[in-house]
Amino acid sequence: MTILTSLAAFIVAIGVLVTIHEYGHYLAARLMDVKVLRFSVGFGRPIYRRVFGRDRTEFVVAAIPLGGYVKMLDEREAPVPDAEVSRAFNRKRLGARNFVVAAGPVANFLFALVAYAVMFMIGVPGLKPVVGDVDPTSAAAAGGLQHGDEILMVGNRRVQDWDQANLRLLDHAVRADEVVLTVVDRDGREVERTVSLENRRDLLGEGQFLERLGIRPYRPTLLPLIGSVERGSPAAESGLQPGDRVLSVDGEPVDSWAAWVERIQEAPGQPLRLRVERDGRPVELQVVPAEVEIEGERRGRIGAGVDTDQPQLREISTLVRLGPVEGFVSGASRTWEVSVLTLRVLGRMITGEASVKNIAGPVTIAEYAGMTAIIGITAFLGFLALVSVSLGIINLLPIPVLDGGHLMFNLVEWVKGSAVSERTQLIGQQLGLLAIAALMLLAFYNDFARLFG
Repeated sequence: MTILTSLAAFIVAIGVLVTIHEYGHYLAARLMDVKVLRFSVGFGRPIYRRVFGRDRTEFVVAAIPLGGYVKMLDEREAPVPDAEVSRAFNRKRLGARNFVVAAGPVANFLFALVAYAVMFMIGVPGLKPVVGDVDPTSAAAAGGLQHGDEILMVGNRRVQDWDQANLRLLDHAVRADEVVLTVVDRDGREVERTVSLENRRDLLGEGQFLERLGIRPYRPTLLPLIGSVERGSPAAESGLQPGDRVLSVDGEPVDSWAAWVERIQEAPGQPLRLRVERDGRPVELQVVPAEVEIEGERRGRIGAGVDTDQPQLREISTLVRLGPVEGFVSGASRTWEVSVLTLRVLGRMITGEASVKNIAGPVTIAEYAGMTAIIGITAFLGFLALVSVSLGIINLLPIPVLDGGHLMFNLVEWVKGSAVSERTQLIGQQLGLLAIAALMLLAFYNDFARLFG
C-alpha cells in the first residue's frame, strides 16, 4: 500500500506540475497568436486524445508521465501553408518568442506561490524550534547552543517552527561563514549564539543538514497512545483503535511512543502479541507489521499514528495560519527564498562545496510524494510547491533542449543580429541531451544508493 500510495501521489504530482508548465507555454503562444498543434502531458504512446478549439489543437495524455511538451507551428519542423505563415513560431519577433519560452517556468513559480499561499491559509502545523540534543563536537556546540534553547531569530529574521528555522539556517550555510541566532535559553533569558558555517563542504554533504550542524530538534517523551489508524492497515486488521494505550509487546512493557515504534520497526512480517488498555480494561491483540524499505533497510510498519493531544506535545506544537493577504505575501516570500536557496546550492555543487548526492531522482521524489500525501493536504501542497520551483529553475538552466537553452540561443541572436545556425543548434541540442542524460543517471544512481545503502 505504501508503494501504491507513493506511485499514485507521484503520478498526480508530476501530472499537475507538467500540465501547469506546459499550459504556461500554451497560453503564451495563444496570446502571441502562435498556432498550437499539440498539447501533450507525458511522452510515448497516447492513452487519451482529444481535438479542441478553432485551431483543432490535439490534447494528449501519453503513457510515460515524466514530462510533456507543446508543439507549435514552425517552418523549421515542417512545411507551413502560406495562409498560416504569420502564425508560425519561428516568424514571431524575438520578444514574442522569449515570452512563449519563458512562460513555462514562470507558470511553475506562480503555481508554487499559490500552493504556498493556500498552505499558509489552511494552516501549517509544526514544532517550535526548540533545541534537543547537541553534538558536543559540532559547530552548534562550539557556538554555544544548548539543550532547551528556543530559536527566535536566524540572522535578522524571526522563525516560528523548525521548517522555517531549517530553511533559513541552510540559506546562511550556502552564502555566509557564520550565523547569529537569537534564542531564549532554559532560564528564560534572550541571548545570541554565533555559529560558524565555515566547514561548508561537510555541512552541505549528504544527509540531514541539522544533524550535520550538530542539532537534533527537541522531541518530548510521548506516551504510547494510539491517535489514528489507517484504513486497511495492519493496525486496523489487528483491532487497534484510537484511544488505545499500548502496555506491552510480547510480554515486554512499553512506556513510550518511541519504544513502541522501535518494536514495530524491528519486526517486519513477524506476529506480535499486544496488550493494550481500552476504556480502563486490558485487551489482548495480535498485529503483523508490514515490511517496508526505509533507507535501504527492512522495517516494520502498521499504519498507526500517535495521539497528538498529549500535553507535552501541545507545549511545543505550533500552527502557522495566515489570512488571504498575508498568505499570498508569505507564499511569494517562500517561493523567492526556495528559488534563491536552490540556485545557491546548485552553485555550491558546481564548486564542489555541496554534495551531488543531494540530487534526487524519480524514486526519491515518489517516496516524498507518498509521505506528504499521507501526512495531509498542507504537507502535499508544500511538496508540490518545492518540486514546482525546482522544475522552474531546472528548465531555465542554459542547456540546449531546455527552455533556458532556447533563451540562450535567442540572446545570441539578439547580440549578433541574426539567428543561430541550424547546425550550431543541432550540436547544442545533442550536447544538451547528453547533459540531461548524465544528470538523470546521477539522480537514478543516488536513488538506488539510498535504497540499497
